[in-house]
Amino acid sequence: MKCVQRRVLSLVLGVIILFIGSRCVAAEYSLLSKGKYFTVYARSGADLSGMLNRLNYQEFARFDALGGQGGDTFNPASILAHTLDGIYQEVSDILGIRLSSYHGKIVFVSNQAEVSTMFYAYFGQDFPERSFYIHEKNTIYISEKDLSLGMLGHEIAHAVISHYFVVPPTTKVQEVLAGYVEYNLRKASGTLPR
Repeated sequence: MKCVQRRVLSLVLGVIILFIGSRCVAAEYSLLSKGKYFTVYARSGADLSGMLNRLNYQEFARFDALGGQGGDTFNPASILAHTLDGIYQEVSDILGIRLSSYHGKIVFVSNQAEVSTMFYAYFGQDFPERSFYIHEKNTIYISEKDLSLGMLGHEIAHAVISHYFVVPPTTKVQEVLAGYVEYNLRKASGTLPR
């Protein structure tokens, strides 16, 4: 009986530690911008112009839409929100899935080490990748330093797929679809290796 009680106590303590750890990590990020499809969080001092350039913002931000809103619409945070909306629409077109009511979150963390720390806070496992998506939180976590259009499109594809299907496809099928989106975005932007 004592063995069972210890296991239950260990499990409860582990869950509490993961919850507190994830709250502490997430608290370091503040609201950056809000678009139609994403609310965006980042640390203060994030390199917005570098992020916009790596996302080919000229291809995705509709400047006629920006100009019609009035106020300070040409600031980098607003352009980022419109760029992310455009990328979301492109990903939806590639997948052939339209979710007009979708709205999720993107958290830009500084680098891959912080992505790994965030993943560990939620799942208790090391994570060597530069981005991931959590369906239950409807949130993409992505390294600002390693950011690329293909990588972000891959994670947005996971968000679209997980919200479209009543029973989500297997992980393997989702990875194939997200890889297809990443390939198409990289091909269109000329970033495929030769």
